[in-house]
Amino acid sequence: MEVWKENFTLVRQLSRTQSKRFGQSFLLQEKSSKKLVVFKLIDKSNSIGYQQLKNENIFTLSQKGLPEILGSFENETQFGIYKKYEEGETFDLFWKGVKRFKKKEKLNEIINNLQPLFQRLEEQNITHADIKPENIIIRQENGKLECALIDFGLAFNRTDLPERKTLFQLGYASPELILNRLDCVDPSTDIFSLCLVIYKLWTGKLPLSSSHPAMMTQLQITYPIEKTWKIPKNLWKVLAKGLVKHHFKLPANKMTKDEVSVALKEANTKRYRNFSDFQKAINSI
Repeated sequence: MEVWKENFTLVRQLSRTQSKRFGQSFLLQEKSSKKLVVFKLIDKSNSIGYQQLKNENIFTLSQKGLPEILGSFENETQFGIYKKYEEGETFDLFWKGVKRFKKKEKLNEIINNLQPLFQRLEEQNITHADIKPENIIIRQENGKLECALIDFGLAFNRTDLPERKTLFQLGYASPELILNRLDCVDPSTDIFSLCLVIYKLWTGKLPLSSSHPAMMTQLQITYPIEKTWKIPKNLWKVLAKGLVKHHFKLPANKMTKDEVSVALKEANTKRYRNFSDFQKAINSI
């Protein structure tokens, strides 16, 4: 398994040994340059994980804070990719260290730092499709904050929609992602997920959850996200616009494809149309 031995040394394993659903991740150090590299490895027998890692391999954007694929490995049974290591903490871990009276100020700083990353995705017609706290890395050193977006395994280019049946992660996915209606996805889709990330970090829990997966899916597709006293009114106003969704009176599988498309796209037009508009709204608080 240690296919990297010739050129790298193992620093530590990043993924849990017992969790192999989406493969394993390792932090390596290149012997010659001493640079840190992430190596993700999957067994080809794991068809879903293999497809996601193959998909991640195509996204290299050559911009600080966005993925840079350095190489790949493949044999008869395994596939792996080497990519740039983003040093820092996940958004949720970083947020735990932010003092209450500093939260609004720090949120502004984070959103301003994420803006050029989301703008680049918008310019390239790319949807990340898996925005969650673990996929936003924050590094703060000498008072300077930097952000990075990682894990593009579910990402896609909206000008060349893939034909796939992907189960998007419940909790942070928008209705159009949960319904796998990629033709209805636009820049507001990732902003929707980011608004849910902010909601979760501010309140300590996601707004719609259930122990029953089918019930949780239905809640996330159609049920409105209710206002909570835990979020300041002016921040809630901003999040509410980003979290607009259609209220389906019938289950989506009882409607025609065109009816679902019209409903989803109409709801999307009421959200922020681009990240710059969302940034301005956050900064105005």
